[in-house]
Amino acid sequence: MVRLPFRQPSPQLGDSKTFALQRFKTLEQRLSKNPDLRQQYVEFMQDYLSTGHMELIPPSTIDTPRNYYIPHHCILRPDSKTTKLRVVFNASAQTTTGKSLNESMYTGPKLQPDIRIVLLRARLRKYLFITDIKQMYRQILVHPDDRDYQRILWRFSPTSKMEEYRLCTVTYGTSAAPFQALRTIRELAKIDGARSTRAAAVLLNDTFVDDVLTGANSVQEALECQKELIQLCSRAQFELRKWASNCSELLHAVSEDTRAMSPLVLFDASEEPALKLLGLNWDPASDTFLFKTHLMAKGPTKRSIL
Repeated sequence: MVRLPFRQPSPQLGDSKTFALQRFKTLEQRLSKNPDLRQQYVEFMQDYLSTGHMELIPPSTIDTPRNYYIPHHCILRPDSKTTKLRVVFNASAQTTTGKSLNESMYTGPKLQPDIRIVLLRARLRKYLFITDIKQMYRQILVHPDDRDYQRILWRFSPTSKMEEYRLCTVTYGTSAAPFQALRTIRELAKIDGARSTRAAAVLLNDTFVDDVLTGANSVQEALECQKELIQLCSRAQFELRKWASNCSELLHAVSEDTRAMSPLVLFDASEEPALKLLGLNWDPASDTFLFKTHLMAKGPTKRSIL
């Protein structure tokens, strides 16, 4: 559980509900024109509610002056193998006083390691595995006293009554979220990692935000590292998923529904893994990083190259 790192304690930010309502009506019009998109949005929000990551605001606390309503919209990620739609919360939207939630908080220092170092370290290992932390932000609770600054407007049907909810966990779109999440990972590595130094080192050095990229030079050592990492993350209710590896033993050690690839990829050249890893493509069969480029139909210009 974390607190929101306010610059001033319990700030009064002004009226944010009016603008959030306007944005929601615009969103609802967009969704009404695309039933499939609306269904994905509803499913996303239903998952948020059913997992306890957001809650209805009790009527007795709705009128508190210390609150903030976050407008939200969606982005589509066709390449994602899990969630094609993600709801984005815009905590930079200004209130009637010209303030926003994001500018009222400290962002915290940058905690993620250099992405180039993470990639280079991966090339030191013969047996490589990758995984990511499922819904990392949403596994970290925000203190109840701060949740009224994470209010949203939502209804599951245009004919239903508008409801007021508050988000109970670290929220994607708030300026402090990256720091809060990575600081939590560091705390996990420091406190619980004392009993599992190898897994703690992976979280500290071989993890970029929620992506883990690590391995070992023997199958047995890699399996032990994998097991320790799963156990360490489970102590904080972090679930590891989308496993991929250039070693079939590592894939067989996890359940099929948590894999990003089939072990058959390593033995059948006709299989196409199409794995994305920190901005690169990775072919686990040949254990190589690749770039995919698209040739331009017209002659290149400065603008198109940029």
